[in-house]
Amino acid sequence: MNHIILLGKTVEVIQSSNRYEVGIKGIVIEDTKNTIKLRVEKEVKILIKKNIILMINNKKVDGNLLIGKEEERIKRM
Repeated sequence: MNHIILLGKTVEVIQSSNRYEVGIKGIVIEDTKNTIKLRVEKEVKILIKKNIILMINNKKVDGNLLIGKEEERIKRM
């Protein structure tokens, strides 16, 4: 699952160490080493990948597995 491409995907936070992040749903507009930026309605939310669980394409994805830049995750495969 490390090779997942996040840009342009709709994701939803289903579990987080920050209870205020649970339920946030938006489109990924940026994927950095430790964070993802989501466009949520008319604002942008920045989420730390560590300690979150996302729903992507009806699959649960542990944010800890997404740590690292996209190109680095692909190289690990």
